[in-house]
Amino acid sequence: MSKVRLEQRDAVSEIVLDAPKLNLFDLALVADLEQVLEDVRARAEAGETRAVLVRAEGSVFCGGVDVHEFRGLGQAAGAQLMARFLGLGALLESLPVPTVTAVHALNLTIGMEIALATDLLWAAEEASFGLVEPTVGLTPGAGGTQRLVARAGVARAAEFVLTGDIYPAREMYEWGVVNRLRPAATLLEDVRAFADRLAAGPTKAAAAGKALLKAARDHGTAVADARTPEVTGRVFATEDLPAGIESLLTNGPRKAVFRGR
Repeated sequence: MSKVRLEQRDAVSEIVLDAPKLNLFDLALVADLEQVLEDVRARAEAGETRAVLVRAEGSVFCGGVDVHEFRGLGQAAGAQLMARFLGLGALLESLPVPTVTAVHALNLTIGMEIALATDLLWAAEEASFGLVEPTVGLTPGAGGTQRLVARAGVARAAEFVLTGDIYPAREMYEWGVVNRLRPAATLLEDVRAFADRLAAGPTKAAAAGKALLKAARDHGTAVADARTPEVTGRVFATEDLPAGIESLLTNGPRKAVFRGR
């Protein structure tokens, strides 16, 4: 039975971690997630998926990696495993549609790193986060360190990565890591409504925006500026832009119906 399932709600693909009790990442879950991400990519490229929501079942979002996967590994095998973990975040980041994670409870190590690889991160007020790898003699290897730097800055990321402490969602919100806080009872309903809103937007324009956000994060403002004319120029070849302009002129603001083309 798959430990990750894909649920399609209209134009929103929901990627659901479902490996009771702790949603621990072992190689079987990694393989399932890789397959689901490839499926979502194909749906996005076909225009069937226009937004992605990552969530989890159970009393925790993710308890981290099953440490049995680390036992007996030497340097080369350890590096190979970390490269595979890192690839999960890269796959998520490369999706050409908006992505959001909903964290309802405790989220540790690779679960947090996966969440950081989505465009937006929502959390329950009762949730908590930790990159606790130092407690077993390791350091985060699935992209969490660098993506936490991008969201919270080097100083705060250093405290997070070097201590292995667990931090409440409220503090993560204050640091700029979490975009929105919601009560646990309404988190899923609220984030689904938000994902629906993203899916109804101009998908090609969103992809262009994501490309420039990533360019600015990875290479700085000058590189993003240099890429902007080409990236934004492609949006003028879409169907959504002229439809949006005509709707604005005819019906007023925020009434356009976009088709993601």
